[in-house]
Amino acid sequence: MKRRLSLLLALFLVLSLFLVACGDTEEPVESEGPTDSEEETSSNPAIAREGSEDTIIIGMTEAKGEFMPVYYSTVYDAYVNEYMFDALITNDEEGNYIPHVAESWEISEDNKTYTFHLRDDVTFWDGEPLTAHDVEFTYLAMADPNYDGRYFLYPQLMEGYEEYVEGDAEDMSGIQVIDDYTISFTFKEVEATNIDYLTMFIMPEHHYGFEKGDIETLKSKMLDPLGSGGYKYVGYEPAQYVELEANPDYFLGEPKIKNLILKFVTPDTMMAELETGAVDVLEGVTNTVENFEIMEGMGFIHLNSFPNNGYSYIGFNLRDPRLADKNVRQALAYGFDRQGFVDNFFKGHGSVAHVPLSPVSWAYTDELEEKMNKYEYNPDKANQLLDEAGWVMGDDGIREKDGMRLEFVYSTYPDVEWTEQLAPVLIDNWGKIGVGLEINYMDFNAMTDAVFEQQDFDMWNMAWALDIDPDAYDVFHSSQSVKSGNNAGGFDNPRNDELLIAGRKELDQEKRKDIYEEWALLINEELPYIFVYQRDQWNMVNDRIQGFEASPYQEISHPAVYLNWEIAQ
Repeated sequence: MKRRLSLLLALFLVLSLFLVACGDTEEPVESEGPTDSEEETSSNPAIAREGSEDTIIIGMTEAKGEFMPVYYSTVYDAYVNEYMFDALITNDEEGNYIPHVAESWEISEDNKTYTFHLRDDVTFWDGEPLTAHDVEFTYLAMADPNYDGRYFLYPQLMEGYEEYVEGDAEDMSGIQVIDDYTISFTFKEVEATNIDYLTMFIMPEHHYGFEKGDIETLKSKMLDPLGSGGYKYVGYEPAQYVELEANPDYFLGEPKIKNLILKFVTPDTMMAELETGAVDVLEGVTNTVENFEIMEGMGFIHLNSFPNNGYSYIGFNLRDPRLADKNVRQALAYGFDRQGFVDNFFKGHGSVAHVPLSPVSWAYTDELEEKMNKYEYNPDKANQLLDEAGWVMGDDGIREKDGMRLEFVYSTYPDVEWTEQLAPVLIDNWGKIGVGLEINYMDFNAMTDAVFEQQDFDMWNMAWALDIDPDAYDVFHSSQSVKSGNNAGGFDNPRNDELLIAGRKELDQEKRKDIYEEWALLINEELPYIFVYQRDQWNMVNDRIQGFEASPYQEISHPAVYLNWEIAQ
């Protein structure tokens, strides 16, 4: 496919040059002007691309190639997996859970057991039916004694987990296959968030099956996916693209677009690729005035914009005694001109973030907005905190204490606009308060491994795409600071743990709001992260693509979104 894609792009460029040359050297004889179709083609280059009549090319950040539901770790791999696999339930545009593979479910009187009734018309790509046995297999894979992915919490909260992991049990008591199309899950505790752990994409046992403990056999199928989703896997070229094709037997109906190519692009080239018609859609474009003006100048692109359910942040290694001191973290927040950075970068299209909640969440209230510390830029306050913490300014402008220097290695990834502009701002701002910074540029996927798998860093920056529920147990609870866990920085605060658990156990949403307000204010005070910005999500879409309407809880890979796409040539 790599050769095929390159060839198509090359042919398109040759055709473009040919049309320009003809326009410069030949005059039409008795021409009545171009037809409507000729005008549309000349003004919208994607239409001239070979194969464009049945193919959409989406430009996005590179995926790692983790095409297995129980092992993916980036949002871009999540997109690929959602095109290929289905879950018991999904969600509507407002974030409410609705049936998907399961046509219905009920909850026991004690609120611990969820029983799902599956549809009997869902099949995997090879024609085999999707049954309750496949659902059980998927959850047992995450409960395997040697499982080393990031979704161990999914089965861990269910009855029988410890017995399965530590003993010879062949199944978990908390997962019961009642018949081929009925399955129940019983949790140890009553928690409002239990249903969130019943959303894992389902893997066929007949394809992925392995002996308990032999997790490497499962992982060997990472690039051999077999799902039930609306798009089937065709091929993958690292650093280039993923190719998918419509599943004619999809239980919700065959997608209208036959071929889907997820092409990996960088900020340096993506706008040019959109303008030349090499891609039809750009996912997650940085919402700068410059990018908007470039888009408007094309004349054949429209914007799909909505509030992003997430935030960007600077994370700290709190196992480092220098960063374990809250005064140092607060000084770094006061010493970083976040508002200036956001204003300069987004020019009105972004806002400074202060807490680990998105404004689209029901837990983000006006009261929280009023109470949280904004850490407005104040170098004097930063210096005062560092002085009080015993950090003395050295002759070279770097503060010192007990033989330690206040200088850090800052891990980040290049070729992304906001990170490239952030690094020099941090060097300048923090240098003024006696904090040194060495920038360690890494490939994004390598940095993900360094942070979450190896926990080898001082500081790093990244962004979280949030779930529907505001619960952040898997990111901030102290139990999740293990390797492969999401609490990579090692945040350990007893009140934080208590509030996260309380938020999960409370079933009344209004009472949960109060709990998450207190929790968010605690995070705002403790600063395990410096929150940088929240912004709108921008997808730039060629006008030839109709029905493209993603939203905060239904993004580009959601079936409710991609099943509406059509091509107008």
